[in-house]
Formats: sequence, C-alpha cells, structure tokens
Amino acid sequence: MENYRYKRYINTNQETRWATEDEIRNSSTYIHLNDTEYPAAGLPLLSDGKNAYVDAEDTHSLIFGATGSKKTRLFCMPMLGMFIRAGESFIATDPKGELYRRTSGMAKAYGYRTVVLNFRDIGKGDLWNPLALPYRMYKAGDKESATVLLNDFVGTLSAKQFETTHDIFWPEMASSYAIANLLLLMECADESEANVSSLARLCSDDMKEKLKLLSEQMSPYSIAGMNYKNVLTSPEKTLQSIFASLYAMIRVFNIQKDLSIMLSGNTIDLSKIGREKTALYIIVPDEKTTVHFLVTTFLKQAYEILIREAQREMNGMLPVRVNFVLDEFCNIPKIPDMASMISAGRSRNIRYFLIVQSKHQLIGRYQEDADTIKGNCENWVFLTSKELDLLEEISALCGTTVTSQNQHRRLISVSELQRLNKEKGEALIMHARQYPIITEIADIDMYEMFKGYPPLPLKNNRGGAFRIFSLDDYYNKVLRGIKPIPFVNGD
Repeated sequence: MENYRYKRYINTNQETRWATEDEIRNSSTYIHLNDTEYPAAGLPLLSDGKNAYVDAEDTHSLIFGATGSKKTRLFCMPMLGMFIRAGESFIATDPKGELYRRTSGMAKAYGYRTVVLNFRDIGKGDLWNPLALPYRMYKAGDKESATVLLNDFVGTLSAKQFETTHDIFWPEMASSYAIANLLLLMECADESEANVSSLARLCSDDMKEKLKLLSEQMSPYSIAGMNYKNVLTSPEKTLQSIFASLYAMIRVFNIQKDLSIMLSGNTIDLSKIGREKTALYIIVPDEKTTVHFLVTTFLKQAYEILIREAQREMNGMLPVRVNFVLDEFCNIPKIPDMASMISAGRSRNIRYFLIVQSKHQLIGRYQEDADTIKGNCENWVFLTSKELDLLEEISALCGTTVTSQNQHRRLISVSELQRLNKEKGEALIMHARQYPIITEIADIDMYEMFKGYPPLPLKNNRGGAFRIFSLDDYYNKVLRGIKPIPFVNGD
C-alpha cells in the first residue's frame, strides 16, 4: 500500500493536502483479515484483502457510486464479513441476493441467527407481519406510538399515489380511510386477524355500508370516527374516486396472494437483533418497485424496536452493535424521520452505511432532510459519478492548495475525480476530521476470509396460521351486545 497513486495529484503543505497512510492507520482500527475473530469492524479505509484499517467508531457512512462502480464488491460484502467476525449484528438490503450468497454461510458458521426477508422469491425466507408490532403496542396501551407506526405504513403505501397525481385530495382521503380501517383492526381484531389480508378486505367496496353504520355510533372525536365520517359521508361520485385511489394503494395485497400470506405471519423477532448476533438480509428486486414500500416500513419498525431495547439498558446502548447497510438507499420510498434516526442512532450503538448513486437522488428522495443526513455521516466515500453538482461538492470539500508556481487550485479537480481507477478499487474517502485520502480497496475476490463458506439454502416458508377479520361477524356481535361499539369514547 504505497503512496504511488498520489503522484499524479499535487501534494503540498499548504491549506490542504492528502492524508498520509500513517495518519489513517493512527485514526483507525487494524484488522488482520485472516484472523478468525476481529476486535471490531467498520468501513474499510485501507484494505488489500489480507490486512485492513477500518473505522470502528460509532460513525455513519455515506457511499456515492453510480451503477457499476463496485460499491457492493468493494464495501458492502467485505463489511458484512467483518461484522460477522467481530460479532456485530447487521440489517442489509440485498437487491440481487449477492450479500446473502457471499456471507450467509459464514454467519451460520459463527453462530449467527440468520433471517431472510425475501421479496424476490416469496415463500423462501422468513415471515413478517407489518401490523404485528403496532398491534402489540396498541394492546399494551401505547396507542399513540402504534398510531404513528400505522400512519407511517399508510404513508409509504400511498407514496406513489402522491408522487404521480396532481390532485392530492384523492390519496389523502384514501389514506384517511385506510388509517381508520387499521385502527379498527387494532381495536377489534384478534392478533391473528391483524394482517394486510384483513386490511384489504375492509377496504373492499362491499364493506362500505356496514362500516358506515358502525362509524355512526363512534365518537366524532376519535381518529377512526373522524376519518370514517370524512370519507363515507362524501357524495357517491366523490366516494367512487376515493375508492379508486384506495384500490390502487392496496392492489398489491389483492393480486399477490403469496405476498399477503408472507405478511400475515411472523418468524422475525426484531427485539433480539441488538441482543444476539443476527444477520438479517432484505432481498428486494431492484428491477421493479412494487414492494419497496414494505422495505421502508420494515426499516422504520426495526429502528423503533431497537431504540426501545436500547432504552432498557443502563447506558442506553444496545448490547450488540447493529449496522444498517442500506444498498440502493434512495430506491426505496422515504423512510419517515430518517434525519432524526441517523442523528439518534449512534449513541444507541446503531450505525448506518447508506449507499446512493447520486446527490440528486438523495435530495429527490429526502428534500430538506438530505443535508441533515449528509451532515451526520462523518465518512464520505466517492467512487464515480457524472453528476456535476456532486463532483463540485466533493472537489470543494477536499479544499484548495497552492502550487509551486503560487497558483491556487483544487486538491483534486472535477476532471480528476472522474478518472479514479475502478479496476484498482480506487476510492476517495473523507474520513472523520482527517485530510482526504485516495485509497485502493480490495475486491471481494481478494479476501481469503470468505472462502469455504457455501451459502445457506433458503428455507421454504409458505405461511403460518392466520385469519381474516370478519366485519360481518363483529357487527352481528355488536347488535347482539356480545361485542362493544369501538371508539365510543374516542381513541
């Protein structure tokens, strides 16, 4: 790992300069990659496949790289292997299933609990019910937190509707109706009935009249009662348009029955991720976005559970560090409160590694929160881009120096940034408060540590026992005095 690669750049002792490798070594943690256990793990700053210096601190990282820039091979895959040998948990989005194939065998060999949320090959992996967590919160008396999670779920479910319409009235009204139906499930359904199949059933056209009759007896001050009233008292023509928007929102649950079954059971215990060594892979298609909103919901719920678990500890930190490695971070719908999550995560032993294609993509997804997200990532990695705004920003952040001819110039220009050598694994890294470096990161095939661990076979899981909530049955019991009218006294 010599400094030869810096020779094509101007290196002076002026306002800014390149960091030396000794400075990087002194500010990072050394790992001999062929050791069976590591003292810690993190973003590789220097790595030749046998030795590595990593940032093992509680710092978040942002990795910029256009399609085909080897983001996964240079950073994501090696980091997961390092986490495993350091005994740290991780939650990783895995668009092509590559991370699972490369690292699941190693995780198993090191005693990890391996969990797979598989949206690519539904039925092969674990089950996850997105309504289970809010249901348990609601029944435990924390109705406010449950309602927030339900609102987040509907927000991601309806995100595409808001993005593609010029009149937000229809998706707003459809969202209100969906929230009311979810709250009805929280209040009236058994736990086995609180699932997306029940939600889809309540949102069907033939449930309108019965829900209208039931809602007329609810408190007008309850969230569910208000939302039902706002929608169900609309003129018939308006109601038809609202339901057209609603059907578009929940279509995925009606046409993908295997998906609905997968989302109606639960084999995932999120509370254990920060207490037991866990490797959790979210395999999600990158060629279509139909189920991306579910990834957003899962990540938000995982964070909420981890924060609650951390608060149980005397020091407010999870016993086992949890690393979120979010490849294609901006291809999933906006994660609610992401700016706050990344700010609060580090003090709870939670780290984020966000992999994005461009600055424009990040701003497009997170708008005003994009700067907060960037600002809370102490490590920035740049691989390649044709995006002028990003190139200008990276170049400016690296600083200006003075040449031997007393001329001011950027330490690295926009043009030079575009010529980092992909085959050598060159990356520009701005690490914490150090001067920037141009490093060479080994490709995954150069790591001996991964050899001898065949991937785990994906388990077949066609769903567990669940039921669909029957509004007819419940309403009949209300009429007979067996069940109470919901939300009579407000939520």
